[in-house]
Amino acid sequence: MPRNLAEGETQMNFRIPEEKKVAFLKKAKANGTSASKILLEFIDSYLGISSNNSSEIDSIKKKVAELEEFKERAEKILGELAA
Repeated sequence: MPRNLAEGETQMNFRIPEEKKVAFLKKAKANGTSASKILLEFIDSYLGISSNNSSEIDSIKKKVAELEEFKERAEKILGELAA
């Protein structure tokens, strides 16, 4: 009997070469996540289901835009100082 499954959840089992499993688990851990989370995100993406990552991506895009604006302002100021 599966343990720690929430209502409506099930398990999937599949075969994978041992070295790939070890490498996958190691890389997931190094990136601060779990194999389950990565696989669930892949399945959602494959099925075209929006995940919670979209809000994280939006936040990152906003921060990148802010950094680009800051860089442009800094380059302008440095250019004026050099002149």
